[in-house]
Amino acid sequence: MGSALESYFWERLGYSNLKNKICRNHLLWTVNQTRASQCFLKCLRDGEGCQAVFHNGLANTCQGHSSALTDLDDCHGEEGSNYFQKCSSKRKRNCQEILCSGQYTTGIYTIYPDDDSNGVIVRCDMDTDGGGWTVFQRRVDGSVNFDRLWTDYKSGFGNATTEYWLGLDNIHKLTSHGNVTLRVDLIAPGPPQRSAFAVYSKFTVGNESSKYILTVARYSGNAGDDLYKHNGMKFTTTDNDNDVLSGNCAFPAHGAFWFKDCHPVNLNGLYVSAIPWTGIIWASVSGGSVSLTYTEMKLR
Repeated sequence: MGSALESYFWERLGYSNLKNKICRNHLLWTVNQTRASQCFLKCLRDGEGCQAVFHNGLANTCQGHSSALTDLDDCHGEEGSNYFQKCSSKRKRNCQEILCSGQYTTGIYTIYPDDDSNGVIVRCDMDTDGGGWTVFQRRVDGSVNFDRLWTDYKSGFGNATTEYWLGLDNIHKLTSHGNVTLRVDLIAPGPPQRSAFAVYSKFTVGNESSKYILTVARYSGNAGDDLYKHNGMKFTTTDNDNDVLSGNCAFPAHGAFWFKDCHPVNLNGLYVSAIPWTGIIWASVSGGSVSLTYTEMKLR
């Protein structure tokens, strides 16, 4: 957007099916406006009355709306329009809302995944692909033991400044509203060191009664579509076996994951393990005998 007003709005990319559409049931006004920044300024001057805008760069129009867009709104397509939602002054649910509030630095923040939750400390990646990524899994130095039981993976563990797992309950909450994208960044040791990434534009984790079932789809990236082979799987730990193998994949893998018949992905394995298939594995990047030295799983 190229304007200081950018910090007051964020583009509602989550509802990809509603992008480039106009919703009129909360329409406040329509004005001729060439620049998006002036569209934002008019909405801000309306105070709490204006909560969102559509700016159409082709028609040079700006629409103000009295509430944020929802899946239930009556919409129709209009080429050239982009939807921007005003940042909330309420507690931030995720790192995208923190970015929207004007915090542009990658680091440690507190989020509130739902209205009833206490604050959760997370790492926010504000640099990668536009920023606003909530990191829920991180491996960088082997300082945290990931060979843990169900209760630990349910509630979370580790340190957001180094290595941590945010907790399945929190991941479920963060993927329960709107369209959520998963990004996985990986580094395999050298020589030569190799970086890779995978993006899934559809990502959800179910609740505990579903055993935190994983849904991923619509892959892009250069890491290989390995995680899709785990799609539809329940989460497995050493004390809660939900994979399809006759044994329990968490034991030989030394870490919990959405296992099917074990691999090709286990990002919670042993750090820098010399034993094949026991390390941090994304098979298309690391193979089974090499353990990745860096992983971040993050959502937006």
